Amino acid sequence: MSEAKPQDGSTVKGYRTLTAGDIEVMNRFKDVSRHFLNLLDTAIETGADPRWVAMAKTEMQKACMSACRSVAKPDDDC
Repeated sequence: MSEAKPQDGSTVKGYRTLTAGDIEVMNRFKDVSRHFLNLLDTAIETGADPRWVAMAKTEMQKACMSACRSVAKPDDDC
């Protein structure tokens, strides 16, 4: 995954300025997500079904996005 540039919320329409605590929580969600995705890559190497691994990756990405949005609290139209 690529590293996104830090945002303070002032330049992204629909988002509030994040606190240091918000950023820490979101980064922890992302760390957990990256760890899980790495475990899935390892599972592929040990014979796991690639189709199910791909679905698991997608669901983890969706879960991470939802968790981050729960912290960032963007406007409803974002």
